[in-house]
Amino acid sequence: MQKTKALNTIARITGYVFHPLLMTSIAVIVLFNSGHYLSVVNADLRNVIYSIFFILTFALPALFIPVLYYFRIISNLETEVGKEKIIPMLTVAIIYALAFYFMQRVNMPPILLGIILSSIVVVVVSTFIKLFWNISIHLSALGGLLGFVIFIGINNNLNLLLVGLLIIISGGVVASSQLLLQKHNSMQVYGGFLFGFICVYLSMIIF
Repeated sequence: MQKTKALNTIARITGYVFHPLLMTSIAVIVLFNSGHYLSVVNADLRNVIYSIFFILTFALPALFIPVLYYFRIISNLETEVGKEKIIPMLTVAIIYALAFYFMQRVNMPPILLGIILSSIVVVVVSTFIKLFWNISIHLSALGGLLGFVIFIGINNNLNLLLVGLLIIISGGVVASSQLLLQKHNSMQVYGGFLFGFICVYLSMIIF
């Protein structure tokens, strides 16, 4: 019993550590440390960009979830229930769209705009899928991160094999956690990862 409880606790912590909203900020961190031409940006400007992405794509959306719970719009802060998950996801999509508009106005480099735009695509399409299938958002976000890493690796001739492997391993850990907590079945986690990968990779190519 205690062993099961401990495993469930670890699985929950894993879900927080690899929260879907963090993946956009992690993509920016990977970009600036990948050997991409933006890697030469000075530390002060880099920190400003990190802060903008973290606030607009993680902190601000995350703050809205307790608000939705307070007004009884959702019944649980960690809701995975199909249609009840739709409202938080639509809220995230709107905030991301506003973030994209703001970043355009301040002339962010195209690759950074591509990161936020591809994130919007994943959130919007995932919201639609959630209406009839409980796809794993955690795995969609990680798959999207892998899609981004492979895109910049191929298009800029960068060796990001180690980063890609770490993402795949992280995906396995998160998938195991989701299955252990019985939030999703195997098809929903594998499908989520593949969906996120394809969605982001194609979005980056088109953008």
